[in-house]
Amino acid sequence: MIKNFEVSGTEYDMGYVVGREFKDYLQKSIEKYEEKLKIKNVYKKVKNMEEKLKIQFPKCLEEIYGRADGANISRDATLLMFFPEIFRKIDGCTTVILKKENGNFLFSHNEDDKNYTTDNVALVKYKYSNYWIVGYTMAEKLTGSSFAFNSYGLVFSSNYIFDTKIDLNNISRYIMVRDVMNSKSIEETIEKLNNSKVASAFSLNILDTKKNVAINVEKDIDEIYVTNIEDRYARANHFTSKEYILPEDRKSTKFRDEKSNELIKLVDSKNAKIEDLINVLNYETDDYNESIFKDSNKYNDKSITVANFSFDNDLKNICIMDYLGDYVFRYNLK
Repeated sequence: MIKNFEVSGTEYDMGYVVGREFKDYLQKSIEKYEEKLKIKNVYKKVKNMEEKLKIQFPKCLEEIYGRADGANISRDATLLMFFPEIFRKIDGCTTVILKKENGNFLFSHNEDDKNYTTDNVALVKYKYSNYWIVGYTMAEKLTGSSFAFNSYGLVFSSNYIFDTKIDLNNISRYIMVRDVMNSKSIEETIEKLNNSKVASAFSLNILDTKKNVAINVEKDIDEIYVTNIEDRYARANHFTSKEYILPEDRKSTKFRDEKSNELIKLVDSKNAKIEDLINVLNYETDDYNESIFKDSNKYNDKSITVANFSFDNDLKNICIMDYLGDYVFRYNLK
């Protein structure tokens, strides 16, 4: 079973507790980041990002310091850990969204990752003085990099976007999505993404459960592309709002995007239930590159489906199924 706990206090305090919970895992995995830091240019880029965080995202920086201190590991190595662009770290996910005839949304997301274990992930509730965030948090990532929801009624899922463009002078995508999780509205989210440059591209699917409005935002290095979701929507891990040619080795994201869009069109919007969207994301064949669901029992050295996050705005019900930890979490946003 995956960890499930609450944190509160300052950003540093919350980061410290998360780091303490992941201490054993982080102390075993931090060596590769320490070795990478010995490269002068890498160290320079990490320290440059640290200076930017002091000005642009000081609270996030304090959380990172807390994560490092709680795990009793190097702060510099921890900063590098949250700079996935240097390692060219790739995450794979698929999201599907459907607006029913009654106007309410169904939202479902498969989280895929290569290095998941029950020791390096947790469902964490971050309790602030006047709001909270619940996020799927990995030891080597910040909340927001997969899926999360907050007490303002916003539901998020994040999709890595494969792109050849990387700018290591900008803030990493892990840090930018972490800041977005504090947003009170979709408008605030868009403003934040408009006002910052990121090191690599990513996508956010956002549902405002109170206003019943859903959008997708593709964040490029210095621009954003917003898609209003009026009917049904599905995406994987490449740009869809601008022309983009995928290389041959990105067959999985191309297939997942095409197949999920094909299957979501077959769902009856009048009688749809959240199980219909989960069934779309459970699509599987004997071919890894022609499956949406990546079974952990079949693949040991590839990205696999580690969890499903689903929300039904009719019932206000959130369900998180952790496929490796045999864990189901349910929450009602009413």
